[in-house]
Amino acid sequence: MKIIDIRLTDTFYVPAKPQQDAISKIPPMSMHNFCQVFTDEGLVGLVPASGGKITKVLIEEMIKPILVGEDPMDHERIWQKMYWGLLSTGRRGAPVIAIGIVDNAIWDLKGRITGQPVHKLLGAYRDSVPSYGSGINMNLSDDDLAAQMGGFAKAGFPMVKMKIGHHDPRRDIERIRRVREAIGPDVDLCVDANNAWSLTAAIDIARQIEPYDIYWLEEPILADEIDSLAQLAQATRIPIAAGENHYGKWEFRELIEKRAVTFVQADVVKCGGVTEFMKIAAMADAHGLAVCPHFSNFIDVPCIAAAPNGLIHEYAADFFGPASQLLVDVAKPVAGMVAPLAKPGFGLELRPDAADKFGTPPSGGVGRRTTDRAWRWPPYL
Repeated sequence: MKIIDIRLTDTFYVPAKPQQDAISKIPPMSMHNFCQVFTDEGLVGLVPASGGKITKVLIEEMIKPILVGEDPMDHERIWQKMYWGLLSTGRRGAPVIAIGIVDNAIWDLKGRITGQPVHKLLGAYRDSVPSYGSGINMNLSDDDLAAQMGGFAKAGFPMVKMKIGHHDPRRDIERIRRVREAIGPDVDLCVDANNAWSLTAAIDIARQIEPYDIYWLEEPILADEIDSLAQLAQATRIPIAAGENHYGKWEFRELIEKRAVTFVQADVVKCGGVTEFMKIAAMADAHGLAVCPHFSNFIDVPCIAAAPNGLIHEYAADFFGPASQLLVDVAKPVAGMVAPLAKPGFGLELRPDAADKFGTPPSGGVGRRTTDRAWRWPPYL
């Protein structure tokens, strides 16, 4: 069997709720593409894509020419050809995301060829994993935030996560207090600052929120400042989680060896795909650390299930809901647990009417992700 074509679908436009974190405002429109890898025997790999036009160029004009004719079962060879083929284009960011998307599609195709779900191909450690409720919710009022987090707890999620990073840290502390009251003492609480703070601010705020029994503090400092993250990890009792904005096993080796993280949050797309994620997971395991990937629509559950140190899945409800309307079947958490689909590959299939329902952009435009601060806050102290 040989690869004969790789391309992205047209964009789907799905209405969604407005969302906000410490650095971005996300418009009420969810845009989605899917990557397809075609073979000479009619089987097609299908996975979600991201990144828009730049991803399309990288995949269809740069990656496709070097993979046509390859055997899709040879995922290690394919990954290396992609990495070295894009090396001069960039070793981080969009090129690695493009590699990750195609690598994931290759794994889906391998599953369809063998008739096995991806987590079985990877040597499944378990058949279901815990899931936590996650909200991109800085735009919510205090009451609505407490209701959202409390709703996750009532639905059986063992852990919830809220966004923090207000210009006035007292707002964060008050909202954390409200959420802790809403979920009670037996549900774990994580907070995510999305790179918002300087080291000095992060140390100060971390000490103030320690009394609320925080399970992890996520991305408190700019992802590039791994040394500062390591200093923070030594200065607070709250475990640090990071990895969403790190690329490839080399960055994760630095994060781990410098003891900058307790929870390794490799994104199954951004890190370079399933092939690279499993190597990162093994590296973390060798250091006694858990992997808890940043949510990757519908493809992270099999990876968590396959990794012995895969701790928990992130259920980002306001992203998951709109995107799931495009697919025939998706893995949904039930009482805080989620199982990979028992279908070949990742088990994803576009609904026949997806293009009719969601293929036309809205007449008023889709809006843009915007930021009201291109700097950290509070400023350097």
